[in-house]
Amino acid sequence: MIHTLPEYVFIFFAYAFLGWCMETIYMSFREKRVTKRGFLLGPYCPIYGVGLVAITMLLQDLSNNFWRTFLLIILLCSLLEYMVSVLMERLFHTRWWDYHDMKFNIRGRICLETTLPFGILGSFALYYMNPFFMGLFHRMPYSLTFKILTGLTILFALDLAVSVRMLHKLSLPEGEEDHTAEISRRVREAISKHFE
Repeated sequence: MIHTLPEYVFIFFAYAFLGWCMETIYMSFREKRVTKRGFLLGPYCPIYGVGLVAITMLLQDLSNNFWRTFLLIILLCSLLEYMVSVLMERLFHTRWWDYHDMKFNIRGRICLETTLPFGILGSFALYYMNPFFMGLFHRMPYSLTFKILTGLTILFALDLAVSVRMLHKLSLPEGEEDHTAEISRRVREAISKHFE
């Protein structure tokens, strides 16, 4: 069982990184070119970290009933994805993903095609990956774990601050479609110009 703040921070960064890897590999394969995912500069997608922290906090004590847990994970992930889509669009006036071309979508923000895999992946994470990560976590000396998590948290906070500031300065694409690749390209161009 996961109960302490350092354990949850560890879980957040582990899944934020794995989510970034999964998104990057999937979209690179789909687009037939390397495509960086997420809105931050670093290799992490916070929505995955937040999602798995929420799943763990809310559902680990209910995990004795697989199908109930599976359905609750789908509901939780769908709610999170919808809310983050609305929040990101309001903050930056652009969209990072869009499902209008998929069946059974709700305003292009969530769709059945993604909620089912999220339910499967979330269940796999809760039942198998969390125990694995906690095994790693508890094998490391606490002083080392504390330094690593503190360093990651500081880097993440700096990345978040810089990325949000940079995105507010950029001219971002508008319209209801997935603009992640274009946003990443414009951010890279802005960074290159800044360091010229």
